[in-house]
Amino acid sequence: MLEGVRVLDLSRLLPGGYCSMLLARLKADVIKVEAPGAGDPLRGLPSGAAIFAALHAGKRSVALRLKSETGRAALLRLAEGSDVLLEGFRPGVMDRMGLGFARLSAVNPRLVYCAITGYGSTGPMRERAGHDLNYLARAGLLSLMPPSDSLPSIPAVQVADLAGGTQAALLILGALLERARTGRGRRLEVSMTDVARSWLTAQRAALDAGESGLSLTGELPCYRVYAAADGFISVAALEPRFWEAFCESIGLPELRVRQADPAAAAEVAAVLKTRTRADWMAHFGDRDVCVEPVLSLAEAEADPQAAAIRRPAPAVGEHTSQVLLEAGLSPQAIEALERTA
Repeated sequence: MLEGVRVLDLSRLLPGGYCSMLLARLKADVIKVEAPGAGDPLRGLPSGAAIFAALHAGKRSVALRLKSETGRAALLRLAEGSDVLLEGFRPGVMDRMGLGFARLSAVNPRLVYCAITGYGSTGPMRERAGHDLNYLARAGLLSLMPPSDSLPSIPAVQVADLAGGTQAALLILGALLERARTGRGRRLEVSMTDVARSWLTAQRAALDAGESGLSLTGELPCYRVYAAADGFISVAALEPRFWEAFCESIGLPELRVRQADPAAAAEVAAVLKTRTRADWMAHFGDRDVCVEPVLSLAEAEADPQAAAIRRPAPAVGEHTSQVLLEAGLSPQAIEALERTA
């Protein structure tokens, strides 16, 4: 869907990488702009090389030192022929390097510029350092996580990072659609804290109404994780018809009217504990009961439902010469640029 669209990804770590991964899967030509040498800091983190490879498969890498005049000039040249520029610096950093939206828009009025930030570019926290856990804490989401040892449990995935990357991809698509009508790009901004806050729309609405809201963190017997004889099973029979079918299938039809009774969970747990996970899944078969096994990550990777499409990620600067030649730089200029890297 995005064939012919070129994206310059200046971001680092997970949020921007996830955003440009989504765009690359839509066939955009994503050029990862990294610092010469070590490249994206993600490469050097524990398991970072594997994570980087997954996020950046199929993209091309250009190594540019943006703090140098030649590096900035090369980026401006790339921006002239690009459709999207994605960055994840703190507010003001790109402007101080002479690469802010005003400068880039001057060389390419059609450019869609998207900044992913922690707290946004306005307000008292605009320049505050942070990571996913901080954004979840500020948004109020972390406080709603089920407690572990009296502390809010930390999600196993970086919710704000991934939500921010997804929101950025959505806004970029909208801006490209707008550009098709107007002929001009625009500046976009995504605050990961604001996106995490938006995920609490239902909870905030219930709070404003003075209600407790629908709790889906394990209190309801129809929506929780149960232990089987050798593993765990997820039950999400939220609608009455699914819950009734589930109760019938496990031999507890009397629980059909106790869908919201926390005490019913103990009775369900006692039954599900009597068989293995595989036995239960064979028993439920294709019935509409909203039950699935809790798979390990390795099992999920091997699951038939998982469509694995893997391509190699680029080495740092692997495509520098190729991309800069496409942008119109001469071989001599590229060689001089590489000497300053």
